[in-house]
Amino acid sequence: MQWQSWEKRLKEVLGLKQSIVAVTYSDKAPAGASTARCRACGALLSAAAGNIIDLSAENTTCPGGSLYLGLRAPAPEQAKALREFLINGEKLFASPAAIHRSQSLSKVKPPLGMAEHVIFSPLEKAEPRPDIAIFICNAWQAARLINLAYYETGLPMECDPTGALCRSVITYPLITGKVNVSFGDVTARRGEKMSENDLFVTLPFAHLQSVVANLDSCSAGTASIVIPPAMQRVLQESGGEAPEL
Repeated sequence: MQWQSWEKRLKEVLGLKQSIVAVTYSDKAPAGASTARCRACGALLSAAAGNIIDLSAENTTCPGGSLYLGLRAPAPEQAKALREFLINGEKLFASPAAIHRSQSLSKVKPPLGMAEHVIFSPLEKAEPRPDIAIFICNAWQAARLINLAYYETGLPMECDPTGALCRSVITYPLITGKVNVSFGDVTARRGEKMSENDLFVTLPFAHLQSVVANLDSCSAGTASIVIPPAMQRVLQESGGEAPEL
């Protein structure tokens, strides 16, 4: 699988410390994957550490993650308890109106019924083709990824970093097919003891292909920056100096 060979190159160019996480929806359980009970955010970090995780309706432990991954809809009788938790437990929403507004105005709905398994794995170990690839990175690495992702098209990005980590990092880019940047929600960051400097850039597969194809053409990758003579004259005439790039 060609995408397995991409990880080493991407990590070298961008200086990534953790594995790029491939997420694939499938009706077939992967061989050799862990089926231990865990949260979606935990599965993501475990895959970034080199493991393959198979989440299903049977072993995902977070009600929110189960919903946003599309594995299991919450029982209607749990709605009140969930509101109580979000408002008075997590304290991430001010009121039922704020919760309802966030759900009703969201551009994406959970992909319920899409597949029975959500597979998290390092990109270099991904057997089925990834639907999305998640980069856990710092701001400099994220800036380079974003520029590489729009190098080919120049299309402005429409990002949504709000809500649960699983919604912004997985569901939004999966459903929209758009690149997304997220910081993850504060509860997930605390619960999984994430580094305060890490953020998430998610590339749908088509964007991942484009990034890899343009690594050597774009200065956000390995291409050298050149200031042509005409631009040097413009800078001189305006009283400026060419920056050290």
